Amino acid sequence: MIFIVRLPGQVDHIMHCLQIPDDAFNALKLPAGRAEQELHCEFAIFLVKEALLEPTQARTIANMDRVAFQTLLAQRRVAWGGSPEEALTDMQAAQASATRRPFPAC
Repeated sequence: MIFIVRLPGQVDHIMHCLQIPDDAFNALKLPAGRAEQELHCEFAIFLVKEALLEPTQARTIANMDRVAFQTLLAQRRVAWGGSPEEALTDMQAAQASATRRPFPAC
């Protein structure tokens, strides 16, 4: 299995690949249809948690909108480094969003 990561700001035809051996990929305890999206989310969360990438860029790896990704970071108790004002604005947006749609699957 080849796990492809497209980093923000790069030309569409340039990609970076993370190769996952088939036996490791097949051993994942995830439904087959969700494995790739879950790996994208987990990788994005890891990058933010380790302060290797800002949430704005990491959310593109997870293929999530800003509010959904920040909600996911909050659920995982990952600090995203915003100001208190940004946190309040995002919390209000997340509350409004939660009434419109369920939380992300990751």
